[in-house]
Amino acid sequence: MKKFLSVTLILALALTLCLSFAACKGQEVDTVQIDYSTVLPDYLKYPDEANIASMNKVERNVADIYADSSLTDAEKVAQMMARATKNEIECAYFAYFIDRIGETKMNSNHGQLIYQRLRRQSDTLKDDTTIKLPVNHNFDAIASRTLTDAKIRYVKDGKYYKITNKSGIIYDDKTGLLTVDNWKRTSPWGEDQSAKSSRSDEEARKTCINWNAKNIVDSKKTVKIDEKTDDNGNAYYELVFSVDVKVANADGATIKMLENDNGGSGMKYQYCDFVVQIWKVGLAKYYDVKESWSGKIVAYSGAAQCESKIVFSYSEDDLKDTGTNAIYQKIKK
Repeated sequence: MKKFLSVTLILALALTLCLSFAACKGQEVDTVQIDYSTVLPDYLKYPDEANIASMNKVERNVADIYADSSLTDAEKVAQMMARATKNEIECAYFAYFIDRIGETKMNSNHGQLIYQRLRRQSDTLKDDTTIKLPVNHNFDAIASRTLTDAKIRYVKDGKYYKITNKSGIIYDDKTGLLTVDNWKRTSPWGEDQSAKSSRSDEEARKTCINWNAKNIVDSKKTVKIDEKTDDNGNAYYELVFSVDVKVANADGATIKMLENDNGGSGMKYQYCDFVVQIWKVGLAKYYDVKESWSGKIVAYSGAAQCESKIVFSYSEDDLKDTGTNAIYQKIKK
């Protein structure tokens, strides 16, 4: 009952805003390509020694799966993806940046939604910033409010600090990055929490897909695995494949992931296509995901088509939390 009342009050507040502002015109922007080296300077580098050492302890890593002649290519892809995801938990530390942009429709409202996430993670640090902003849209107040958000989840020295934006969110049309000038502390603040607890299967999912679902890779569509090398001769696998949406939509765990990540219900995939690079040592290198889903968000029937690009770094330098620590120091009192 309390949850129902809370949701009702939130919707009532949003409805009041909606009556005051029938449509909230979003920032008009021309989106630009992000230079990922400005976010994670070492994202193109091969994993460092600490991460290679952690991968050497893994039994049946991605190279072993690739070499297994008893598997079809679709089975290899599914198992390699599952293993690379699990390796995020097993590695010494990592950082990644997600850059997602797409078209979103909520009833008669439509526009672009930009979502960005920068995460740095080890057993002692979690530095996780997520920002999303609708642009070039005609969303009403409820939809705009639902789709706009900025949070920092910061765990350091065994304490958890949650930070939200105090000022508005702006899209920088020179860098392609979402920016927030001023932040504020919020609850929880200073609670006991282990950063290592964030290293879980749930957190390791980047793409809302349950790789343990049987036949999740669509063998009727293109399935390719190529072994390649970067400019420095470091080996990686490139996987090109699609998810079988009938399998995904029939799998409760997969749909739960999709709904949790988008804050919705009754969701279904329309398509989900991947180009993935995985270092031969077993760690994810790069994802390019094109997907579409439909379902319900708050009181809206919604649909989205988006592309996500994810770059990974396994460098101690890219693990430094200098920026978030400066924000924390400014607002901690």
